[in-house]
Amino acid sequence: MKSITILMHNIFAMGGTVKAVTNLANQLAERGHPVHIISIFQGAQHPYFTIHPNIKVTSLVKYRLRPQNITSILYNRLHKYFGLGQPRYISQHEPGRKQFNRHVERRLIKALQHIDTDVLISTRASFNILTARYAPRSVEKIGMEHMNLAAYPDAYQREMLVAYQNLDKLTVLTSKDQAAYQAELNTPVYVIPNMIDEPRLDVQRQKVIVAAGRIEYEKGFDLLIESVNEAQEALREHDYQVYIYGNGQERAHLNDLIHQYQLSDLIQLREPTSQLAHVLASSQITVVPSRNEGFGMVILEAMNQGSVVLSYDGTTGPASLINHKENGYLLPHADTRALARQLEAIIQHPEQCDSIREHGFNTVEKFTPDQVYKLFSQMIED
Repeated sequence: MKSITILMHNIFAMGGTVKAVTNLANQLAERGHPVHIISIFQGAQHPYFTIHPNIKVTSLVKYRLRPQNITSILYNRLHKYFGLGQPRYISQHEPGRKQFNRHVERRLIKALQHIDTDVLISTRASFNILTARYAPRSVEKIGMEHMNLAAYPDAYQREMLVAYQNLDKLTVLTSKDQAAYQAELNTPVYVIPNMIDEPRLDVQRQKVIVAAGRIEYEKGFDLLIESVNEAQEALREHDYQVYIYGNGQERAHLNDLIHQYQLSDLIQLREPTSQLAHVLASSQITVVPSRNEGFGMVILEAMNQGSVVLSYDGTTGPASLINHKENGYLLPHADTRALARQLEAIIQHPEQCDSIREHGFNTVEKFTPDQVYKLFSQMIED
C-alpha cells in the first residue's frame, strides 16, 4: 500500500483540524498504509489525540524544556521579542507566521526537500504553497484545505492559486468548496470530508448548552454571549448553564463580556477538554456560532451524541451539514437575536427536538471511517 506522509502545524495541540487529521491518519494506518506525521512544532510529550501505534511522528522544532531543544527555544524567544530572523518563504498571509523564524523555516524546507514517501499531504495553505515549491517531483503532492476560498484575503487567494497549480491534487471539505477552487485551478479538486469515529455514549443529559473550539474572533463565541444575554431570563427560569471550552486570544475579551452583562452565574469559560464526546453527550444543546467555519467537526460530534446543534448560515461548513429544523437549526449569519430566540424555543419546548436528534444520527452515517476512507482511497489511486 502507498506510504503517506502528513505535514502538520502541531499534532500535540488541541484543534478541530488536528482531530480531523488524526482520525484520517489512524484509519490509514489501521488499513495498512505506512503513515508518517511530520509536526512542525511540539510543545507536549504526546500528541493531543490518540495516535495509532504504527504511525511514526517526527517533530521539527521542540519547545519542551530539554537540553537538546535549547537552540529552538532560543531562536523562538529572539524572534518573538526582537523580530530577529524573519522567515523568507513562509507566506506573509500565514495567520500563525509569528511562530515561525528563519531557523524553523530552514528545517521545514529541508524536511520537504528530503521527503521519502509515495504521497505527501500538507494540511494548511502556507504549507501547501511550500509543498508545491519544494517537495521532490517523485512524490505525489496533495494539498488539504480546511477553509473555503472566500475566507482568505484576496492577496492570499492569488498566492495560493498560483502555487496550487503545481500540486498534483487538492482536497476540500464540501462540494461548494470544490466548485470554488476548481473554477480557478487545473489541478483536480476532490471532496474528502472529515470523518467521525467515536462511540455514541449513553449518559444522563444535563441542562447545559455547550460550545467548544479555539477562542478566536472567527469562532464567534462573543456572539453566543450576546445571545445568552438576550435569552438570560429563559435560561435562568429553566436552570440552564452555558459552558464554553477552549483557549485563545479572545479569552480575556469573553471574560470581560460575561462580567459586563453580569452573566457569571450562567456562563463558564472552561479549559479545553479531551473528553469532548462525554461533554456533548451530557448536554442538551451545542452552539457553533462561527463567523466563518470550513466544516465544523463539533457539529458532527454533537449530532453523534444527540446534542441539538445551532449554528449560523452563510458559512460553508454548517450550511453543508445542517438542514434547518430537520437535523439542527441554521440561523441568519451572526444574528444574535435569532440565536437567542431559538435557544428559548428549545428550552421551553424540548420535546420538539426528538426528531432533530434522530435526523442528526442519520447525518453522521455519511461521515463514518468506511465512507471517508473509500473517497480517500479512490482519490490517491486516480
